[in-house]
Amino acid sequence: MLDLCNRDGYADEATYHAFGGEINPSLLKLKYLNLSSASFGGIIPLNLGNLSRLIYLDLGNDFGHPIETDLQWLATLSSLKYLNLEGVNLAKTTSYWLPTVNMLPSLVELHLPFCRPPMLPLSKKSRSLGNLALLDLSNNKFTSTIPPWLFNLTELEIYFDLSYNSLQGSIPKSIGNLTSLEEFDLAWNQMSGIIPESLGELLSLVSLDIYGSTWEGAITEAHFAKLGGLRRVSIENNSLNISLVFNISSDWIPPFKLRSLHIRSCQLGPKFPTWLRNQTELTTVALNNARISNTILDWFLQLDLQLDFLDVSYNQLSGTVPNSLRFSFYSVVDLSSNRYEGPLPLWSSNITMLFLRDNLFSGPIPHNISQVLPNLTHLDISRNFLSGSIPHFWNNIPSLYIVDMSNNISGTIPRSLGSLTSLRVFFLYSNNFSGEVPFLKNCSDMKILDLGDNKFFGPIPAFIGESMLSLKILRLRSNSFTGSIPLQLCGLSTLHILDFSHNNLSGNIPHCIGNLSGLKFEFTDRYRSLWSRGKVGGGVKRKNA
Repeated sequence: MLDLCNRDGYADEATYHAFGGEINPSLLKLKYLNLSSASFGGIIPLNLGNLSRLIYLDLGNDFGHPIETDLQWLATLSSLKYLNLEGVNLAKTTSYWLPTVNMLPSLVELHLPFCRPPMLPLSKKSRSLGNLALLDLSNNKFTSTIPPWLFNLTELEIYFDLSYNSLQGSIPKSIGNLTSLEEFDLAWNQMSGIIPESLGELLSLVSLDIYGSTWEGAITEAHFAKLGGLRRVSIENNSLNISLVFNISSDWIPPFKLRSLHIRSCQLGPKFPTWLRNQTELTTVALNNARISNTILDWFLQLDLQLDFLDVSYNQLSGTVPNSLRFSFYSVVDLSSNRYEGPLPLWSSNITMLFLRDNLFSGPIPHNISQVLPNLTHLDISRNFLSGSIPHFWNNIPSLYIVDMSNNISGTIPRSLGSLTSLRVFFLYSNNFSGEVPFLKNCSDMKILDLGDNKFFGPIPAFIGESMLSLKILRLRSNSFTGSIPLQLCGLSTLHILDFSHNNLSGNIPHCIGNLSGLKFEFTDRYRSLWSRGKVGGGVKRKNA
């Protein structure tokens, strides 16, 4: 046995050890070899095939050091039961990577994520690989349909992963052959069509993830009626039009007890799904964009769940938010884009991310928010009907680093905001704030600062250019700032978007602004999204523009 695996999770990305040299004869009887994440790189040598007694071989490459091979050494390792080549470049294997692997009759686990072989062959000549219990082909950019031979691997029982490819077509009915399979992951492909009822023949299934494709048709009781061991379900219809409908009877009682349920962009509504009423072990619930239009019903609250993740955003849920919900430590709550009303809900000190934007919440921001939610890292209460000013609570929420309070708040920015040394994103646009911008020099990690569409006056603060050196978006448009643009802003080398339009500035634009390298970027999808949502505005300056 030889184990040189790097289990510390640290490696110097700039250096690695090249494969090479002769294999000492004393190693020829080796049965276990683990070199995963051990900073090796280069071409895997052919003489590795001399270790013909190997049962376990792990060359997984987690740290990005370039490793490549044509697999010519692999065929002689006929005793292998475990093979992990994660991150090893198989681009040179063309179409023969599968026939080569197919020559390993004893193989039980095959891990080939991030290997990028040129293609996923649609046919397989021999019936080898029949002992495979685990197969991981994720993150390989495959673009074909799913080959039928994969569903003849009836011994698969631990894990079958085809996620993060670009697979086309639909799930074949032969999926039902994998009756021993426990985990099936088909997330983030480009598949379409109906989800076959034969999925319900996977009698041992514990985890199902078919997230991020374009599904259509209906999900019925037949898909789940035999899956008594199911614990995790993740289904998303990745389409603007909701074309997948859950057609499940209101009195159906599932045979399973889920711990995690993620359903996004599928029609569950208009009523809150009553088939969840016996799911007493749920810790994760996401019913996002599910066309649910009533309230969270009493029977759901009576389940007395302790959740670590709750996402019911982009529905039409209404009424006041129940205060009886319970949450685990480091929990996430997203109620965005509904019709909830009343005061802002405050539940538990265990919540770290709270998203309440785009509802009908009203009244002031609670003064005790820092006492009830001291562990917050993300807070979004934008696009509601809040009134009053921002309380002085910032000193007591030290980990807060993303804040969005845009729309309908007035007053001045509390000076205690400057104590948030972790603050990275601060949206305060389209409010009625006035006065000068307080001293925020301690917010040195700031990436996005948007104070646009308010009534701030005075000079543009020079400390922005002195301390916020990682700033990427600075938006101060539509205020009443006066004076000249401070030269200190020329230190913002990473700045991508700069908008000072519709103010009362005077003087010349400093020449050094045109030299900021960050202003020469090309728009990514992320920034286009920010623009389309009004998060950033016009007035972008680019060199030579």
